[in-house]
Amino acid sequence: MLTRLVAPALFAAAWVLSSCAAAPQATRSVPHGSAAFASLDEAWQKDLIRSVPPIYPYNDRAAWREGAGVFHLALDPAGSVRQVTVTRSTGQWSLDKAAIAALKQWRFKPGSWKSLDIPVAFKMASHAGYYDEVRKAQQQGRQL
Repeated sequence: MLTRLVAPALFAAAWVLSSCAAAPQATRSVPHGSAAFASLDEAWQKDLIRSVPPIYPYNDRAAWREGAGVFHLALDPAGSVRQVTVTRSTGQWSLDKAAIAALKQWRFKPGSWKSLDIPVAFKMASHAGYYDEVRKAQQQGRQL
C-alpha cells in the first residue's frame, strides 16, 4: 500500500521540479524597446487629459520588429476616442493593434477636438554590449 502512495507522489514531485526548472528557459532575456508617440504637437497637447503609451508586444521585441505609423482619432463631444483608424501602418499588424489599443484609452477636454492624427513609433533600444554578454553567458553555460 505504501508503494502505491509513494510512486505517484514521487512522479508528481518530479513533474513539479522539472516544470520549475524549465521556467527560466521560457523567460529568457528579450531585448528592450520603446513605443512612443513620435511628437506631441503643442496645439492639442494642452487639451490632453489622459494618454496611455502603447505596449511593445513581446514577440515583436524578440524578433526586433520596428515600425512607425500614423493613426487618426475621431473624438466624441465628451473628449473620448470614438474610433481609431490606421492612416499609415507601422508595417506590422501587431504593432498597429498595440497602438490602437493604447489610443482608444486617450481622453481630451470635452469639445476641444473632433479629430486628430497621431504619429506612433516602435523602436528597439540599441545595447552595444548585449551580444557580448550573450556570448559570454553561453561560454559559461548559463542563460541571461
